[in-house]
Amino acid sequence: MGLILDLAVVAIALVVIGSLALLAWTLAISAVAAVRRERVAVGRAHQAVTDAERRLRDATARVRTTLDDLVPRTRVGAAADNAARGEHPDT
Repeated sequence: MGLILDLAVVAIALVVIGSLALLAWTLAISAVAAVRRERVAVGRAHQAVTDAERRLRDATARVRTTLDDLVPRTRVGAAADNAARGEHPDT
C-alpha cells in the first residue's frame, strides 16, 4: 500500500510541476506580446509628438511671417504711408 501512495504522490507532484511550467510558459509569452504592443504604442506616441512639433514649427513660421508683415505697418508714420497706398485701417 505504501508504494501505491508514493506513486500517487509522485504523479500529483508531476502534474503540479507540469501545471506550473505551463503557467510560466504562458506568462512568458504574454509578457513578450505585451512588450511588443507597448513598443508599438511608444512608436506611435513618438510619431505623434514629432508630427505635433512639426505643426508647431509650421505655425510659428506663419506667425513670424505675419508679424514681420505687420511690424512695418504699425510703426510711427505708417498710417500716412498706408493711406498713400490706399489702405485704410478698420476703425
